[in-house]
Amino acid sequence: MQQQTVIFLGPQGCGKGTQLKLLADYLAKVDPNRATLMPAMGSMLRTLAAKQTHAGALLRPVLERGDLVEYAVSVPLFGSYLLENLKGDEHVLIDGFPRSIEQVEFLDSAARFYGWQKPTVVRIEISDEESLKRLALRKRSDDTPEGIRSRLSWTRKAEKEIEVWFNAHGTYHFVEIDGNGSIEETQTKVRTALAL
Repeated sequence: MQQQTVIFLGPQGCGKGTQLKLLADYLAKVDPNRATLMPAMGSMLRTLAAKQTHAGALLRPVLERGDLVEYAVSVPLFGSYLLENLKGDEHVLIDGFPRSIEQVEFLDSAARFYGWQKPTVVRIEISDEESLKRLALRKRSDDTPEGIRSRLSWTRKAEKEIEVWFNAHGTYHFVEIDGNGSIEETQTKVRTALAL
């Protein structure tokens, strides 16, 4: 099986993390000799925010407000994860990155450096109403109605630009799927998009 690099995009609550884990489980079954790395930006940011450091203290209110995290934090976190964890030919499933054009350009630089062949960008689309409904059930501290609306606002704007960028660069395969169905239905669509 060919090495897979998959970048999951979509509004908060669309199920990126769930779909990524299901895909990782599937890849472990069909390609058991290859490891899968799963850099999840939200998880990395929450871990950093929980630390009793200057950066952690500055980051906590940013996450609580649902604001976009500065490039100076997000990019070094993501880059460090790759530097420390990549060994060569793993599947790489990315959740929550990129969130801005600047991050796209960094990710593209990483793709070229690590030799990822034709990464697939899977954008899972759900309505804002569905996003709010799902996130209300999640009960995470940064999932206040105001924080959710703020994140949705900048996510929608940024992802339009990001989609244009990926579609303009033939080294990526961009696909959008409807995430309003069941978890299983969405996973089937993800695998179909990847020709798995």
